[in-house]
Amino acid sequence: MLGRLGLEETDDPAMTAAVLGELGDYYAGRLKVFGVPVDWRLTSPVQRKVLGTLYETVPYGKVVTYGELAARSGTGVPARAIGSIMGANPVPVIVPCHRVVAGNGLGGFSGGDGVESKRWLLTLEGYLQPMLDWD
Repeated sequence: MLGRLGLEETDDPAMTAAVLGELGDYYAGRLKVFGVPVDWRLTSPVQRKVLGTLYETVPYGKVVTYGELAARSGTGVPARAIGSIMGANPVPVIVPCHRVVAGNGLGGFSGGDGVESKRWLLTLEGYLQPMLDWD
């Protein structure tokens, strides 16, 4: 995808230091709002609208259902397709696709260890209560 956009992959610590620092603070529980700019170039216009709506309207510790996000985005994308857009999110955690849940439970998650990663992130944010076997 980078080649299609005329972009090159780079390994430049100066370019990644800010985002890595913010991610470290997030995982340590010290950061609730990311300040680094989001590069939307790897998203289509519809993905950008849905993910942008998520990014702008669902704060730390809150969730939205797939159907609610579909309606909020105003894209006409059905709730089932919202899951596909979340699965293709090129900036997970910062654009918090883990905060999108099913109307009857957590729903799916394609990052890390799947739904357990989603559960861990939502517990970190205080939306879910820690489980007894929490490490």
